Amino acid sequence: MLKAAPARRIALYTFLVCLVSPTAHALDTSLLAGISTTASNDTTPAVFVDVVGAERRTGVFTWQPTATLGALRGRDVRADLDRDVVIGGAGIRLVDWWRRAFFSTQIGYAARTTAAISSHGQFISSLGWQGDGYVIMLRHISNADAFGGKNLGETMLLGGVTF
Repeated sequence: MLKAAPARRIALYTFLVCLVSPTAHALDTSLLAGISTTASNDTTPAVFVDVVGAERRTGVFTWQPTATLGALRGRDVRADLDRDVVIGGAGIRLVDWWRRAFFSTQIGYAARTTAAISSHGQFISSLGWQGDGYVIMLRHISNADAFGGKNLGETMLLGGVTF
């Protein structure tokens, strides 16, 4: 098992690789903040930076490479949810299927675990809409029972600015 410091470096390196990828000339960056909840209905603040590359077309699908780096604050109400979690991920965003809506799926790595983010390996799914200079999304982070743990997951409503 990786310790917290190497895990943070892995998440940071994943995010930086996306910044210097061949699509770096066409990056959109979003600063997002919102509220997250888990199965226990306890809420906590969440913040993310999402980076999205240039659009590509494969068959009937239009997609973009995407990466995220974010943090969920620990909760004081339960001992098994009391730690802050930093998570990074990379994957794809499907676009141009309905107006300005998008769906993204990513593989993520959590630097710390809690009852909600119960393993280091995570899946990050987002459904959202991007306007001119802003974005709103519903995001879910879970290990889908693929990596062990309680698998409560975190579901959040995020909004922010895009530049």
